[in-house]
Amino acid sequence: MTIATKGKGKESDDCNQDDLPLTQIEARERFCQEASGDIPADLRKLLLPELKPYKLQPIEAREEQFDSRRLDPMIPKWFGTTSQPRKSRLPRRPRVLMNGRDLNPLTLFAPEDRRTYDDTRYPWGTICRVITAAGAGSGVIVGPRHVLTASHVVDWAGNSGGTVEVHRVAGSMRASTSITKVWYYTQVTGSVDWFENDEDYALLVTESRIGDLFGWMGTRTYNSSWDGEPWWWNIGYPGSIANGLRPTFQNRKELDEPWYDLGPARSMSTNADLTPGNSGGPMFAFWNDGPYVVSVVSSEDSDANWCSGGSWLTNLVRHGRQADP
Repeated sequence: MTIATKGKGKESDDCNQDDLPLTQIEARERFCQEASGDIPADLRKLLLPELKPYKLQPIEAREEQFDSRRLDPMIPKWFGTTSQPRKSRLPRRPRVLMNGRDLNPLTLFAPEDRRTYDDTRYPWGTICRVITAAGAGSGVIVGPRHVLTASHVVDWAGNSGGTVEVHRVAGSMRASTSITKVWYYTQVTGSVDWFENDEDYALLVTESRIGDLFGWMGTRTYNSSWDGEPWWWNIGYPGSIANGLRPTFQNRKELDEPWYDLGPARSMSTNADLTPGNSGGPMFAFWNDGPYVVSVVSSEDSDANWCSGGSWLTNLVRHGRQADP
């Protein structure tokens, strides 16, 4: 809309030079006041509960009752099942003009292998967006109130609480719950180095039993005989697509354990397209009785993307589920 002006008119009250904004000191003196009175009951119900710090619970590397047997998935009847999610369309790319010239908008959607979806049928409804002070990452439901994610997604320093959003799609989500406890082997902070790459996972215990509603994926230990096979799927919330607010999927991806990585914690490279926000998302495949997670997205370097798995991952999920059923 164009506003036409016809010379200078009389100054309005908003242009009065005697009516100036307060300085920072003046604003501090005038507006720093203690709260008084209670919030009206009809307004209080609009408030979300404040997040509480979650309890940090490490697992000793030499647990006497170490158990890496697979954990079976739970498939709910009420959502139905499908081997591939229903695709969704991204919003039309915004066009920003200035004096008739195109500018680059802040949101760009480049063509790539990942595709957005909107589908709560099992197992696609088990996808989670994990939010802590460390940022936002991905996760997947692996138990009644258990979400598997990457260790570096957890806020280990401030621990101001965290939230799990189930199946966030743009401005809506199917469920939301707070994190009450975190089981882990290693607190991975900052960038993930070679010594932490194979232990970059954590199990979140949630306040609500989201797995009873949406179901959960099984967990099993990766076998190096599966190297190079295009069996693997990934789901997650990459920040480079739809600002990390829509889940994406990709399939026919490969995993490869390096020959030098030995022990119960294993790293593996992948040809999956992964960017920040995908961290903590599952790499999984389908067996006869359902999908099983074998690793979570961890990190990247100039040549490959990396995931974290091994028998420690399976034992972590089992331990957390038994301790906090």
